[in-house]
Amino acid sequence: MSTLQSALLINVVVLLTTLHADLGTKAVSRGRLLRPLIVAVIIVPVFVHTFFDNGIGLAVEICGLAAGVLFGLVAVSQIQVFREPDGQVVARAGRSYAALWTGLIVARSVFSIGATYWYESELGRFFFRHGAPPQDIASIVTNGLVFMAIAALLTRSGALKVRASGQP
Repeated sequence: MSTLQSALLINVVVLLTTLHADLGTKAVSRGRLLRPLIVAVIIVPVFVHTFFDNGIGLAVEICGLAAGVLFGLVAVSQIQVFREPDGQVVARAGRSYAALWTGLIVARSVFSIGATYWYESELGRFFFRHGAPPQDIASIVTNGLVFMAIAALLTRSGALKVRASGQP
């Protein structure tokens, strides 16, 4: 599977998993909160083959994590969490939540396509100038995108759990 195909597959999995878990009014259950962790456990070993512990590779991984956490916090702010009369804590996500996630996935997909077809040389030169060996560039980009996706999913779950536990 090519790097582009991997990126697009991750994007589809993240979008479908998130929208399936959150759209509409649904109970805040253990399964709902753990599903992103299961996705992470599956995605990371399949798509991340090298972890970078220095240089531009580490910087991209950290930036991906930070962007994912930030996005996850923004996304969860679009979810209403409340307790129903029967005592069950539920969360409701609607169009703005779906639009936010869809926008992120479209942007990630456009970046991946661009990195493959439109500005591959420029991106390669950028990473090379910042110390990345040519054979590591695809892995660095993939790691950044994977870490961003996983951090967004896990942050969304963690923040949803915190908001749900705070319901009177």
